[in-house]
Amino acid sequence: MAAPALVKAGAFAFRKRRESWGVEMATALMLLVCVASGPVEPLPRIAVRRTAGEPGAFYVRATGARFVPRGFNHTVLEDGHGWHATFNEGTYDAKAMDATLAEMAALGANVIRVWAWGVQKEGGFTGGPDARGLNAAYMANFVDFLRRATRHGIYVIPILDEVPHNAYYDDVAADNAQVTGYNRQYLARGPIGAKKAAAADFVRCVKEADAGLLHTILGWALANEAFVNHTEGPFCLTKGTVTTANGRTYDMADKDQRQACYDEGIVHWANELASAIKAVDPQALVTAGMWTADAHGREPYNGLMPDDRDARRPPRPSVLAGPGCRLDFLDVHIYPWDGTSKVRGTAHERDAVIASGTPAIVGEYGVFKRNSIEEARAMLGEMLEQAYAMGYAGDLHWIWDLRHVPGQTWSAVEEGLGQYVMQLPMANAK
Repeated sequence: MAAPALVKAGAFAFRKRRESWGVEMATALMLLVCVASGPVEPLPRIAVRRTAGEPGAFYVRATGARFVPRGFNHTVLEDGHGWHATFNEGTYDAKAMDATLAEMAALGANVIRVWAWGVQKEGGFTGGPDARGLNAAYMANFVDFLRRATRHGIYVIPILDEVPHNAYYDDVAADNAQVTGYNRQYLARGPIGAKKAAAADFVRCVKEADAGLLHTILGWALANEAFVNHTEGPFCLTKGTVTTANGRTYDMADKDQRQACYDEGIVHWANELASAIKAVDPQALVTAGMWTADAHGREPYNGLMPDDRDARRPPRPSVLAGPGCRLDFLDVHIYPWDGTSKVRGTAHERDAVIASGTPAIVGEYGVFKRNSIEEARAMLGEMLEQAYAMGYAGDLHWIWDLRHVPGQTWSAVEEGLGQYVMQLPMANAK
């Protein structure tokens, strides 16, 4: 289904909407774009180098120089604003964001990872439930952020998390009774179609506002942490067949077919979304965030048979790095799942990922506050040492500043931790 005439930040949309919205509305929305910080010199474009049998890497497209992504995750989880509201109307603080970017740059960071899609309500990226297209004010905030990041020399990994909802995107979504709950976004045709439309709209909006800002995007993340639940359809079924978005049918009584349902389904999801983004920006890099199977004490290949452990099942790194997948790099998250800093190469399927030549970064790593700051420093260093020895190509610490949120990891702004992690040696980088 073609995108609507658009509620987007950009004169191209507003000229078409003047008659229906009125001159005042169109002019006000155009001003939201104009008041954002002015044009900036584009950053050098980053690309990936893939050589089968060797760890993948990033490089500057124009010069061939190696680029090592290093930096921080950043989000806003304020009371009353909801889930990842960083760019929402009434929440986005341009001056505070600029100060954060300046502090990160001063520490030597060159990448920031943020939720480009967060809480969906009136001031969110999709606007209210009756809206059609994207929220112009939200997009103006995001474009302003990209310009500020560019000025500070910091690349961005924007997370396009979960499925968009409003009158237009809900119309795109069709039903599949065999795929239920959270799993629909990965395995049902309708939600994938809605997300494809919104992802293309989002990238196109940035391109129309300032095409040079696409250089600032290191990679579009299709999910913060991709997973399906074995408590929801089709994986809660232990018999019968199911047909998913890729058009293939699987026997839920067969462990290998259950695994294939997930493996082939997640590749279809990734490819559909990556294709939508690359249709707007052919040089765009695309990734997806994930943790690994050892977080819940499982092997990567497990058939998704229901058990009494955490129902969430991450994808297999080898599958998303496989030859049939259009992701450009992997974004793998490392935490002390068992209370230690051990990074298990088998759970990360590093041999298979290296064989594919696909780059992988540690998109999140952190230590929870049940450990002292001294213990946290030691564990963070041990995690990165192992990850780089395994061929990981970059790292982003979780999190910049969530000191006010109970149960979070040590923030980079506490106890000089940001400076500490940015000074960790990468002598073992492949």
